[in-house]
Amino acid sequence: MQEVFWLEEGEIAGRCGPNKVAWDLAELKQHGIGAILSVNGGEAVDTDALAELEIDYACFPFSANIPPQVGDLEVCVAQVPKALAFIHASRAQGKTVLIHCRSGKDRTGLLMAYYLMERGAAPVHAVSQVRVARDIAFSAEGWDQFAFDVLYALQE
Repeated sequence: MQEVFWLEEGEIAGRCGPNKVAWDLAELKQHGIGAILSVNGGEAVDTDALAELEIDYACFPFSANIPPQVGDLEVCVAQVPKALAFIHASRAQGKTVLIHCRSGKDRTGLLMAYYLMERGAAPVHAVSQVRVARDIAFSAEGWDQFAFDVLYALQE
């Protein structure tokens, strides 16, 4: 599956959104993707096609500002736990989850790091593990520090 990268093989994947590189939904389904989570605005996601293929879908938009702006921390702190709840519900049903934003690196990486934190990783280790899976994670201007700001705020 082109463009897909794995945080945990068969469980949690990421990729860029269909508004950047077109998706082949049938191929995603064929390779076991059972749920898709947009952490951008869900641009170009064909929800009718997802329903037809019986792929669950949710959208919890995170901030898209580069660099992050005043108020973005609060948006992400509010949205990240909701997105994680969708992941947990999907995984409880045995579904592999694909997370995406536009480029599949900063917002996607943020949620992946929080997922790892919820499983016991410290923020620094979680960010490091995401970068192993997606070496361009947190590369947009200001997002390296912003990711830590969000992750530490979620720990409180």
